[in-house]
Amino acid sequence: MTASPLHALDNHLVSAMLEYGGKKFAEEFLDEAEALDSHPEMTMQFAAPWLVYHASMRGRPVVDWFLEERGWSLSSGERDWLSAQRKSWLSVWEVRAVEPGLALTLRDLLTFEERRVHEVSASRTLQEHYALLGRVVDADGASVICGMHPIPLRPRSAASVIERVRKVLRRKTAVSPERLRDPRILWRMLDAWSDEIDHARTPPRLQNTDGDELLLTEDRWIFDPAMRSELLTRMASIDGAHAEEPDDPQVFTFLRAGNRMHKEWDTTVVGRAELGDGVLRVETNSIARADALRERIEKVCAGRIRQHIRSHSDPVALLDRKSTSPPAPVSRRRTPEENAMVREMKDRHYAAWLNDPIPALDGKTPREAARTKSGREKLDALLKDLEITEAHEPESARFNVRRLREALGLARGK
Repeated sequence: MTASPLHALDNHLVSAMLEYGGKKFAEEFLDEAEALDSHPEMTMQFAAPWLVYHASMRGRPVVDWFLEERGWSLSSGERDWLSAQRKSWLSVWEVRAVEPGLALTLRDLLTFEERRVHEVSASRTLQEHYALLGRVVDADGASVICGMHPIPLRPRSAASVIERVRKVLRRKTAVSPERLRDPRILWRMLDAWSDEIDHARTPPRLQNTDGDELLLTEDRWIFDPAMRSELLTRMASIDGAHAEEPDDPQVFTFLRAGNRMHKEWDTTVVGRAELGDGVLRVETNSIARADALRERIEKVCAGRIRQHIRSHSDPVALLDRKSTSPPAPVSRRRTPEENAMVREMKDRHYAAWLNDPIPALDGKTPREAARTKSGREKLDALLKDLEITEAHEPESARFNVRRLREALGLARGK
């Protein structure tokens, strides 16, 4: 039997059990339904199976009562299906592999069990590393997803759910499916899932080490190529300017003494300039730094550069953080030059990131976090998030996350 007939069979039986449960447990049934309605993202696709397979009515789920009182009227196939449903459990399943239009390979992040499930629609939209809240049912030699929550979570959010559930269970190793059938655990899991959805809808404020809002900024001017030698001399005279190649000073890094966030740092990189063939390009990571450096450059190069143009890019948070669904592809195509610039800026950003204290790592740097088991777990979730983001970038602008994993001694995905 394929997935579609199994889903059709389940829909038929769930409808029958909803009617049965609503009559037999009228008040309790209504209370449970109203509790589910308090979750604004709830849909009948998730709520209906919850009410008949998970909700406790006088100490037992509706499916148990239904089989006991109405089982005699069911076909053997229907009884077998409900028996399979009773053996399933609600959990957080990570997408490990995707076969578009055909199947998903899932790993339960609590029991550590793995399944290849037949799934047509979700396999066309889901991406590796996303997490699902739902049940996987094994029947007739196949595994299918039933009662899936409508909103998947990214790796870091899913890791937060797992951490909260494990605290309640007081267990760091594999959890038995039986414990995940406890209604109290189920509600903790659902509440944690909803909380993460709310958090994801509130975009974080990313900052540089000056406390400025992080926004990669590029300023460009044009100049007469015949003036290039003079401009190089003038750029070199700016306080804090350091030529990256003293023998061929066409790229300058601008440094400032000390650092507001990291007291142990001797200097802070505030920008970078490159003098091409008739084009002066300056890169910074905030508007405040861009404005300050622009003022200094235009003062020193007055009358020799013209036609200023400014553009912005955000390679650290390219996805729409208000959305918990897989991000859509960028609508405006960047030019090859812009892609190259974004890729270059990412390379520099993540080279420094390895040694930067990260709030999501409890203030530790990635290198420090990689020394402990809990730190590696948090790092893995961070890197999976980044892999999801980079997968939606043009190849020429895509950062190779494997480089970070290799630098930290982390295998790809667990």
